[in-house]
Amino acid sequence: MKPETITKQIFKIIPALLLVLILGLGLLFTGCSIGDRQVYFASKSGGHTVFKIGRMACSREEAKVYLANYKNLYGKIYDTDLWSEDYDTKTMEESIKDAVISHLTKVYSLDMYAQTKEIELSEEEKDKVTQAAETYYKSLNRTERKYTGASKKDITKMYEHYALAEKVYKQLMSGVDENVSEDEARIMEANVIYVTDETLAKDIATQLKNGASFDRLASSYSQADSIHVTFGRNTYETAVEDVVFQLDDGDISDMIQGKDGYYFFECVSKYNEELSEQNKVAIVSQRQEQAMEDVISAIETDYYSDFNQKLWDKITIDKNDKITTDSFFTTLDDKITF
Repeated sequence: MKPETITKQIFKIIPALLLVLILGLGLLFTGCSIGDRQVYFASKSGGHTVFKIGRMACSREEAKVYLANYKNLYGKIYDTDLWSEDYDTKTMEESIKDAVISHLTKVYSLDMYAQTKEIELSEEEKDKVTQAAETYYKSLNRTERKYTGASKKDITKMYEHYALAEKVYKQLMSGVDENVSEDEARIMEANVIYVTDETLAKDIATQLKNGASFDRLASSYSQADSIHVTFGRNTYETAVEDVVFQLDDGDISDMIQGKDGYYFFECVSKYNEELSEQNKVAIVSQRQEQAMEDVISAIETDYYSDFNQKLWDKITIDKNDKITTDSFFTTLDDKITF
C-alpha cells in the first residue's frame, strides 16, 4: 500500500466535518486533536508566533497561508457555498481554524522528530522546495499577499517545514507492517439475540433446540440494537468471540454468557470477503495512525509547547472573493516526491 501524504491523511476528515456544519450541528473544539487525544498548550507565546514546540515556532504568516488554502479547498461542497449567509459561518471558521492548528502541529512535531533522528532535506530536495516556493508565491495576487503577510522567503521556510514533515512521514509509513492475516481482518455476518435476563435466555435456548425460528425469536426478544450484524475481531468480549468465530455458515450457537447478558448467534457468513478486504485496509491505516501517534506522544513528552491563544483569537479567515489560493500543498507535491 502506497503511503499517502500527511496532508491527504488530514484532509480526509475535513469534508465530513463540513457536512456536519451544513446540517447545522456545531462542532466545538478545545485544543487541537492528535490521534484520539486533545493537546493543550499554555498561553505564553508572544509577538507573531502562534505556537512553539521546543525551539520551533509557527508564525502568524504560516498559519494564515494554511487558513487561506483550507478556506478555498473546503469552502464549497457539491457546489454549495458554505461561506454564504445560509450557513453558520462562525462555527465553520472555528472548525477550519482548529483543523489548521491540528495540521500545523503535526507538521512541527514531525520536524522536531526529524531533528532528534538527524533527518534533513537533501540539497536536491532543498532546490525543489525553493522552486515550489517561487511558483506558489508568484501565484498569489496582491490581496492574498496582503492577507497572509508572507514573503517569498517566508513561503520557502514554510515549504521546508512541510517537506521535512512529509519526508519523515513517508519514512514512518514505510516502516509500518502492511501484512494482515485473513483471520485478523476477518469480518463475520450474523444474526444475534441478546437478552439480559437469565431465565429468558434459557427459555430461548430451549426453543432454539426445539427448532424455533431464530428470526422470530430475535424479533420477539432481542435487546440488541440490531439483529443483523457484521463484525470483526475485538468487537465482542473474549467469551463471546471465542465461540462465535468457530461457527460455520448456517450454524447457531448455544447460549453464550457475557459480562452483562446472554447471546445467541446465527452465522450468515463466517467470512464476508468484501468487508474483510476493506478491513485489511483499515487495519493498516490504524497502524499508520498509531505510528504517527507514537511520534507525537514522544515529542509532546520531551519538549515544552505553548500556544498564543490571544493572537490566534485575533486571526480570522478573510472571506474576500479575491482570495482564491488553494494550491499551497499541491505545488510542493508536484515538485517533490519522497
